[in-house]
Amino acid sequence: MRLIKMFLFVMIGLMMVLTVIGLFIPASVKISRGMIMDADSIKVYRQLSDVKDWGKWVPWVSAGEGALVQTSEITNQPGSFFTWKGLSLKNSGTITLLSLQPHLITTKYELKDMNNSEGGFRIRSVSDNLSQTEVQWFMEYKLKWYPWERFYGIFLDHIIGPSFDKGLESLKNYLEKDTPVNG
Repeated sequence: MRLIKMFLFVMIGLMMVLTVIGLFIPASVKISRGMIMDADSIKVYRQLSDVKDWGKWVPWVSAGEGALVQTSEITNQPGSFFTWKGLSLKNSGTITLLSLQPHLITTKYELKDMNNSEGGFRIRSVSDNLSQTEVQWFMEYKLKWYPWERFYGIFLDHIIGPSFDKGLESLKNYLEKDTPVNG
């Protein structure tokens, strides 16, 4: 009986220590990736501000794995959404446009098994002739107070970041396929 009490005391103490440490870990994680694309900022903005073709580059939707994709009836204004349900990967989510400005598009993310979060895209011309555009894809993920979720937040950039990289690469390929490269 004494051994059981000592074990419970140690476990409760360990949980309390982990909870206190978890409270010192930030309550949100900012994930951001960027890429320069050989396309003018107007073309990039048109693609990012209209969800109808997002299935061609959003990283969680892949033709190889199969996914059911649905968009809102109106696809290019605040409130428009892009939703998917993966068939073989069993992933799903919805991305909703919150606001549209020429250099900033804000979105809401509702991804399966994750907290809802906000983020979006920053669009910036990087060359004098406006033929190159930098796209930054960002998300601020809010964490709950649970210690295990705060510790999970430490690794979140390594979990979501590669998807952002893959999506930006696919977006770049999609936008550049019809854009002539100046030599």
